[in-house]
Amino acid sequence: MISLKKVKQKICPTARKEMIVDAALEIMAAQGVAALTMDKVIAKLPCSKGTVYNNFSCKEDLLMGIGDKAVKILISFFKRAIKFEGSTREKVLSIHLSYLIYAILYNDLFQSVIAIKSPTVYNKASAEKIQEHEQLELKLMTIFNVLITTAIENGDLKNNNNLTNQQISFSLWAMNFGTIALLGEDLAICDGRRGLEVEREYFNHNNILLDGLGWTPLNADFDYRQSARKILSQLFSQEMTLIAQSGRVLMF
Repeated sequence: MISLKKVKQKICPTARKEMIVDAALEIMAAQGVAALTMDKVIAKLPCSKGTVYNNFSCKEDLLMGIGDKAVKILISFFKRAIKFEGSTREKVLSIHLSYLIYAILYNDLFQSVIAIKSPTVYNKASAEKIQEHEQLELKLMTIFNVLITTAIENGDLKNNNNLTNQQISFSLWAMNFGTIALLGEDLAICDGRRGLEVEREYFNHNNILLDGLGWTPLNADFDYRQSARKILSQLFSQEMTLIAQSGRVLMF
């Protein structure tokens, strides 16, 4: 995250835009989306009001910018995850683990998706910002859709219910997002989630859903815990170090 301290040196347009987004994200994380205003963002920055408005014409455009930041990080994570040398189901696991890591390291961005996808934001954001965001989302989903198509073509994914790629990817995303959100550390403990650990249930739910889709090898026939450990150590060792430094250890 770019520092928000006042600086005298010239800032390139891309860095300036990122700085504005980071300022908005800090405010939203501390005070909530309802408290986010353009004036508060401007007050945190070393640039003029005009510069901010030249980049983002309103609060809703700014929220779309936060969404862009989230999707760009996920694209970079997914591209790295898909490089794991294994079966298509192991590659799915790799993508899902990268999403869990993203949610832990970028929790404010992870939580922001509900606000960004609200009709209020979409109805007020500019057509340009919406188009930019949807193009980024298409790049993200293409990574997963290509994997689904490959798995169906080579027989790894039986798809007995004849679901579309969109239906398959949405069901997996909904399960992943819901599991992480409902087992988040910022929620009060209740009987429904007492004793549950996010990575354990995340892993379990992945196997239940992928088995149900007929994505082979099935969990009973393969050691996916070993795959998970390989993925994390080979592809995401730096992120795992950062997570460990925060006092958290993911157990698989």
